[in-house]
Amino acid sequence: MIWFRELNTILKNIVKIVLKGEVKPKQTANNQVTKPWGNHDKASVLVIGHDPRLQTSNTIAEYCFFADYYFRPKPTDNKELAKYGLANSLFSCIKYLTEGRIRDDEILITNLCNEGLLHPLGRQTVLIPRDKAENGLMQIRELLTASHINLIFPMSQQVNYWLQELGFYQADVNYLQESKPKATGLMNNPPYYQPNIAGAFKRICGKQFIADSQYYLFPILHVKSYPLKNRFLVYEQNYVNCKNSVKQVIDLSNLLGN
Repeated sequence: MIWFRELNTILKNIVKIVLKGEVKPKQTANNQVTKPWGNHDKASVLVIGHDPRLQTSNTIAEYCFFADYYFRPKPTDNKELAKYGLANSLFSCIKYLTEGRIRDDEILITNLCNEGLLHPLGRQTVLIPRDKAENGLMQIRELLTASHINLIFPMSQQVNYWLQELGFYQADVNYLQESKPKATGLMNNPPYYQPNIAGAFKRICGKQFIADSQYYLFPILHVKSYPLKNRFLVYEQNYVNCKNSVKQVIDLSNLLGN
């Protein structure tokens, strides 16, 4: 009976490990790539998101932020409605920040990473590895070169961390330090993004920066948080300031005939 007691102990330990989340279901990376949305020839605004998947879903959108759903009839199915809702939040947010002076067909949408990355358990944020961020920035620069964009809205703390870290726009030294990924998330399998200070994004949200010495850039929250409510209401003044600065940029651009 000794072997039975030992087996019973092993089984109990396995249950404890699973309950603690130390055993993770097997995942495989999705090779599907989400495509940017928009017309290069007409675009004057670039929106940069995080990665193709929703936080707790393995669904890969055909187009970034399911942007194509915004131009379809509003769906009734709950899953399809959620996709439409994300697209609607994006276009509504940009309309608010630009006071409706930018048409829908002037908006180009992409992600810093358009590949399907592995999700950690729970609701942690997917980590964009440095090599994926570098490749994403290269593709973003290609989009910019092929267009007449002069206004950029990059979303989220991690995306803006990488854009500063990789030299796309001038770095806020304090923001970089506070937004650097913690070792606990990096060592997880799969890794996840946990910044040194979660609220550091308020330091730069809505402020005006210059990217690659020629593009006006304004960091914003992920559009899933728009319209602002609950814990995101603390960003309300950031968005008001952003809207005022964007107005000046658009006025100047119109004055110069751009």
